Amino acid sequence: MIIALDQCVRVVLTALAFMGFYLGATLLSWCLPPVLRWSRGPLVVRRARCRTLVRGAFVFFHDYMRVMRLIRFDPRLAEVKPPPGPYVLIANHPTLVDVTALMATYPDLVTVVKEPLFKGVSFGGLLRACDHIESEREGGMAGGRVVLDAVERLRAGVPVLIFPEGTRSPEGGLGAFRRGAFEIAARAGATVVPALITCDPPVLAKEAPWYRAPRTPSRYRIVQMPVIDPAAWKGDTRAMASHVHAMYARTIGSGDAPASAVAPDAEAVTV
Repeated sequence: MIIALDQCVRVVLTALAFMGFYLGATLLSWCLPPVLRWSRGPLVVRRARCRTLVRGAFVFFHDYMRVMRLIRFDPRLAEVKPPPGPYVLIANHPTLVDVTALMATYPDLVTVVKEPLFKGVSFGGLLRACDHIESEREGGMAGGRVVLDAVERLRAGVPVLIFPEGTRSPEGGLGAFRRGAFEIAARAGATVVPALITCDPPVLAKEAPWYRAPRTPSRYRIVQMPVIDPAAWKGDTRAMASHVHAMYARTIGSGDAPASAVAPDAEAVTV
C-alpha cells in the first residue's frame, strides 16, 4: 500500500517535471528571440548567451528531479572535462532526459533537431535563438546539409552534440552506431568526446512509458571516456565508429562490437 502510494506520487511529480519543462521551453521560445534581436554584441556572442541561459534552465530542471527524488543527478558534479577547442560530443542514449543532462553538464552545446520542432510555434524560437542545427525533411543527414552546418558550428568554436545510435538505446544495451558524428569530426578536424550515460534503475527508457516509475530514485551518471583524435584514423570514419562502439559495448557489458556495430548510413540523430 505504502509502496504503491509512493509510486503514484512519483508519477505525479514526473508529470509536473515535464509540464514545467514544456511550459518553460515555450516561454523561453517566445522571450529569447526579442532578447537576441535587441541585445548588444556580435550575433555569435548573443547566441552563446541564449545557450547559457538555456543551460541554466536545464540545470534547474535536473535540480527539481533530484530534490523530488526522481533522478539523482547533479550536472555540477559530473565527471567530465571538456577539451580545449571545438569538439563533437557523443553519448549513448538510455533515457528521455539525456539531451537536457548533457547540455546542463557541458557548456555551449548545439545539437541536431527535427524539422517539426525547429519550425514549431512552441520550441522553434528557442532552438533558432540558440543556433541549433535543423535536420532535413528526409531526416538525419540525408542530403549532407546537416554535416556542413555542424562543421560550420565547429569551425566557429561551438561544440556539437550527436547521439550516434540515432535513437534511444535499447534497455541495458547499445544500438548500432551511424557514422555521421565521426564524419563531422573528421571534416572539421575536431576531437570526438565520448560520454557514457548510465541510469539505475532504468527510467524513461525507449521501451518504457514515462509513467512507469521505479520504486526507488534512479541514479544517473555521465562519465567522460578517453577522447578520440580523428586524424589518427586517416579519414576511415567507419573504422573509427566501430572502435568507439566496441569501447562503449565493453563498458556497458554487452560484449565486443558485433559485425553490425556500424549502421550502413551516415545519419546523425535528431532530437
